[in-house]
Amino acid sequence: MPDDVAKRLTGTRAPYATMPARVRTWIDEQLGSPVVSVIPRTGGMSPAVASTLVTASGTRAFVKAVSSDINPDTPSHFRHEIEVLQTIGPAAYRADLLASYDDGHWVAILLEDVDGDHPDWDDATAVDAVFAVVMEQVAELTPIPPTIRTDSVADIMTKHQALILADPPAELFAVLPAWTRTSYAELMSFVTGGGPVDGDTLCHWDVRHDNLLVRERDEQVVMLDWGVSRRGPWWADVFVMGVEWAELDLFDQLLSRADLSDDEQRDATRLLASFGCYLLMSSALPAPPGLPQLPAFRADVGARCLAGTRRRLPL
Repeated sequence: MPDDVAKRLTGTRAPYATMPARVRTWIDEQLGSPVVSVIPRTGGMSPAVASTLVTASGTRAFVKAVSSDINPDTPSHFRHEIEVLQTIGPAAYRADLLASYDDGHWVAILLEDVDGDHPDWDDATAVDAVFAVVMEQVAELTPIPPTIRTDSVADIMTKHQALILADPPAELFAVLPAWTRTSYAELMSFVTGGGPVDGDTLCHWDVRHDNLLVRERDEQVVMLDWGVSRRGPWWADVFVMGVEWAELDLFDQLLSRADLSDDEQRDATRLLASFGCYLLMSSALPAPPGLPQLPAFRADVGARCLAGTRRRLPL
C-alpha cells in the first residue's frame, strides 16, 4: 500500500485485550478452542478491535468488535453488517460470516480469515480484477433482498443537503476551492435538479483499498466491511471504487466500462459534486472519537471528487 494511502486510512484500533472477558470467552466457545495468538490488523477508518486469531487447535478467524464507548456510531454499523451478511449469505468474493455477538453494548463479528493483501492499485490487472468482482456482485444483489432494511444513496444526498450544502457556515464554505465557491449556486442547482439518485441494488458503498483483499492461494478478490451498505443505483459501487481516481481519466474509464447511460453518467457527476463539497467542508469539523485521521481523509477525497467534477462538468 502506498504511504499516502496508508496514512489517510489509519484509525486508532482498540486492542483485543480491551474487550470484556465475556466477549473473549464467547470467541473461544465459537471457535471450539482457546485463542493463543492475536495478530492485530491496522489500517481502515475504524476504531474497532480488528484482529486475526489463532486457536490452540490451529483454527484461524478474524474478529472485529466495538462498543459505544469506543465510538457511538460504529455498533449500529456492525449490527447492519451482521443483518446484511446473514441475509445475502456466502459468496466467493465475500468473507464468510462465522458468528455474531451483541449484548446491547459490545457487538462482535467473527469472519473467515482471508490470508492475502490489499490490491496493488498501480497494477492494471488488479484494478480489472476488483472491477470484475464489483460487477459480479452487482448482478447478484440486484434487486436488493426485500428483507434488508437500509438507507439509500438518495437518503445520503438529502442528508448532505440538510447538514451542510444548503446553507454552509462561512468557516466551512471557506475550505472549498475558489472555483467551487464562485460557482456554488450553479453547482448545487445541478446536484439537486435531477431528482433522487436511487435504484434497487444492494450497494456495498465502501469499495476502498483497505476493504479489499486478494487471497493468496487463489488470487480471489474478497470484499470486506458491509457496515455502510445501502440501496442505490446498480453502478454505485463502480462509482465508489472509482473515487480513488476521481481526479483522473481512469474514473471516467471505469464508469464507461460499466456502460452507464448518458443520464446515469450525469447522475454520477451529480453524486461526485455532492460528495466533494460535503466531504471537503466536513473535513473542517472536529474528528469523532477514535478517528483522528478522518478529517484528513475527507479533505483528500473531497478535493479529488471536486477535481473530477470540474473535469466532467466545466464551470
